[in-house]
Amino acid sequence: MLDSLIDAWDVYVIEVGTANLVLEINSPTNKEKENQIEARNNSREIVESRVILNIPNNTSLPERKKILYYYLVRAIVDCSKNDGYSSYPRNRIAGAVFDEKKPEDITFHAIDRKIIKALYSKVFDDRSRGVKAEPPVSFKSVTPRNRFYVSSGAQLIGMLIAIIYLILIVQAGVIKNHHYDFGKFLGQSMLVFLAYLIQVAVSTSINVYFLNVKFEYFIVLANTLGQAALGVISIILIYLVEFGILQNRKDNLLLNTLIPFLTTTFIPALLPMGLTVIMPSNGGKEVIFGVTVTTVLFCSLIAVARTFYIYMSMQSRNLLCEKDVQLAQLSELHKQAELQSLQSKINPHFLYNSLNSIASLARIDGRKTEQMALALSDFFKYSLNKEQKQTVSLKEEIESIETYLTIEKVRFGDRLNYEIQISRELEEVLIPQFLIQPLVENAVKHGLSKLTSNGQIRVVVERHNKQLKIMVFDNGPGFPSEPIAGYGLQSIQEKLNLIYQNKAWLKWENEPEKYILIVLPFS
Repeated sequence: MLDSLIDAWDVYVIEVGTANLVLEINSPTNKEKENQIEARNNSREIVESRVILNIPNNTSLPERKKILYYYLVRAIVDCSKNDGYSSYPRNRIAGAVFDEKKPEDITFHAIDRKIIKALYSKVFDDRSRGVKAEPPVSFKSVTPRNRFYVSSGAQLIGMLIAIIYLILIVQAGVIKNHHYDFGKFLGQSMLVFLAYLIQVAVSTSINVYFLNVKFEYFIVLANTLGQAALGVISIILIYLVEFGILQNRKDNLLLNTLIPFLTTTFIPALLPMGLTVIMPSNGGKEVIFGVTVTTVLFCSLIAVARTFYIYMSMQSRNLLCEKDVQLAQLSELHKQAELQSLQSKINPHFLYNSLNSIASLARIDGRKTEQMALALSDFFKYSLNKEQKQTVSLKEEIESIETYLTIEKVRFGDRLNYEIQISRELEEVLIPQFLIQPLVENAVKHGLSKLTSNGQIRVVVERHNKQLKIMVFDNGPGFPSEPIAGYGLQSIQEKLNLIYQNKAWLKWENEPEKYILIVLPFS
C-alpha cells in the first residue's frame, strides 16, 4: 500500500530489525491500548513512528483496508491539529485521510497521494543534502511551542521597528501640535498608521521565513490593501467622534486626553475583523496569528503616546499663556510706572512763580493771597493723584486747568484771558491725567508771557464721529519749526504712545490760527 503511494522511494517490509515505521496488530502486550500512533520527531520531520492497532476479527476486508490506510498514512505525516491556534478557521477536504477523524469516513482521496508524493519526493528530500528546494505544499513541521516563540518574537521585532519609525518622524517634526483640521489630521494619522503596516510586514516576513509557510504575494497584497482601507475608515471615525465632542471644549484637559485615548484604543479594534485571510496552504495561520491581539496592543501603545503628547502640548500651551499673562502684567506695571513718572513731573518754575506771587500778595491783599494759596493746594492735590488713577474724566481735567489759570491770572492780571468750550455730554469721557494741562501751561509760558496785553487762551473739546479732538489756541508768537524740545510736548507724546499706540496723535499749526491739536479714539 505505501509502496504504491510513495513512488519515488522503495518501501520494504521487514519482520525484525530497525525500521522507520513499526506496525503492531492485535499485539497481546498492547491489548489495553486503543488504535493510536506513537511518533518521535526532531525539530523538522518524523524520525520514527509506531502504529498500535486492535482490529476485531469480524472486521470486513474493506474496513480493515481503511483502518490500515488511515493509521499508516497518518503515521508518516505530522498532521496534528493541536497547534494552539484552533480559534482560526481551517479548510476541510471531505474524505481526505488528513481531515477525517475516523477511518470509516475516508474515501482514499486523491489529495492524499499528492501530499505523500510531495513529502517523499526526491526534490523535497534533497534539502537534507544541502540542495535548496521547497515542497509544493507547506506543512507545520515546527512544534507548537516553537511556533509560539517565533510568532511572539516576530511581533516584538515588528513592534520595535515600528516604534523606532514613530520616534524618527516625531523628531523630524512631522507630527505637529494637536488640531482638528481634517486634511492635516488625516495626513498625520496615516503616517502613524504606516507604523502599523510596517509592524505587520516585518512580523509576517519573519513568520514566513522561520515557519516555512507558503508565501502568497497576491494574498499578502490584498491583506495589506484591506488593512489600509480599514485604517483610513478608522481614522475618519476617530476624527468625526473627536471633532464632534472636543471642538468647543479645547480648554478641557480631562476630555482632551480621555476622548483621544478611548477612540484610538477601541475604534481600530474593529480592524482585525476584516483581516483574517485564509492561506491556501496548511500553516497559514502562523502568518495571521495574533492579528487581533497585535492590533489592540499597538493601538493601545499609540493611544498612550498620543494622550501623553496631547497632555504635554496643552500643558506647554497653558504655560505659554501664563507667561504671556505675566509679561502683560509686567508691561502694564511698567506702563503705569512710566505714566506716574510723567504725571508726577511738576514744573519747578510754575511752583517758584506761584510762591513768589503769594508772597507779593500777602502785603497787598490778604483775601487774594488766601484764594491763590487754596487754588495752589487744589492744583497739587490733583497732581499728586493719591488713588494712582491712569485716567480721569474730562470734567476733572478741565477743573484742574481752571485752577491753574486762576493761579496764573494772579501773576499776569489783565494780560491773561481764557475760555473753555466743552459740551456737557463729554464731561464724563475718560482721558489720561494731565493731558491738556501741559498744553495750557505751554501756551502761557511760550505764548502769553511774550505779550504785553490782551493775551487769549482758548480750550476746545469736541467730538467728530469716532474721534475726540482737543485743541488749545493762543495768540502768542508762532511755533518754531521744531517746537518739541522745551515746549512740554515730549511727555504728552510719550503718554499717547504708551496708552493708545498708533491710535492717537498730536500736531500743531500756526495758520490760520495758532493751536495744538490732540486726536484720541472716542468710545
